[in-house]
Amino acid sequence: MKFSLPKQVVRRSAVVFALTGIAAAIVLIVSFGSEVRIAFSDRIFLAADAPDAVYGVVLGASIDTKTGEPNVALQDRLDTAIDLLRQKKVMGLIVTGDDGAWKSDEVGAMVSYLNRAGVPDDVIYADRGAYRTFDSCANLKVKGFSNVLLVTQRFHLPRALYLCNKIGVDANGVSADKRWYTQGLYYWTRDFLASPFAYFDVRGVTLIEKGPAV
Repeated sequence: MKFSLPKQVVRRSAVVFALTGIAAAIVLIVSFGSEVRIAFSDRIFLAADAPDAVYGVVLGASIDTKTGEPNVALQDRLDTAIDLLRQKKVMGLIVTGDDGAWKSDEVGAMVSYLNRAGVPDDVIYADRGAYRTFDSCANLKVKGFSNVLLVTQRFHLPRALYLCNKIGVDANGVSADKRWYTQGLYYWTRDFLASPFAYFDVRGVTLIEKGPAV
């Protein structure tokens, strides 16, 4: 005689198992995400209060595909970096992001924007081929850059600082929030959900410097 559980019991057990798994996943996401967002929160500054550094690093963001101009958030990052340069907080600027191989040429747009603002090419280093924040930090490490100020919006800084500092790039952050962003809530939510991935990105990573940055 075969014994089988009632369908109702089986169904209820499956639901409990699924809910337990979902709850566990949420706990892990919140736990790892919180560590990422808290770890280097004491390294976030306004431009006027930022410590001196060798380079200001402008992290890329999307551009208007019709005009080729940086979006408003990226414009604010670039304007903040220009402020740091004019205040002699940094000696040069690094612009890092997509080179057009993935979506659009963020780096080219950033260099053009800086040039139009009077920043000469000899103080700009273009870091191309960085399609994620981790790529930007990894490129800094491999190319020998350190003692930098990461320039981006407040929602992005905790994750960027975590990624860079955890792989050996000495970085502080400068908030580039110069206005209220209509998609602000979306940006904050997206970056919080991306934060747990940063925790795993830096685990077991070995990056070898290929010589002094030029």
